[in-house]
Amino acid sequence: MSVQGIKYSNIQLCGFVCKGIRDSTHKPFQISLDKLYEAYKELDIINTTTLKSYVNRVQSPALAILMKAGLV
Repeated sequence: MSVQGIKYSNIQLCGFVCKGIRDSTHKPFQISLDKLYEAYKELDIINTTTLKSYVNRVQSPALAILMKAGLV
């Protein structure tokens, strides 16, 4: 679930890519786990704004993954 309460479903790992569906729009998203890990290592503050340059256009589900993992 995102910071704004948007739910994501059908989340799958396919190699080094996380894929899922935004429940509100039923549109798929795809996140490079290499880029997400890079952001996690490099950023002092992690939010949708700071994640944008690492995971452009999927920063909200990327942040939701880090939150669910207890990393932010």
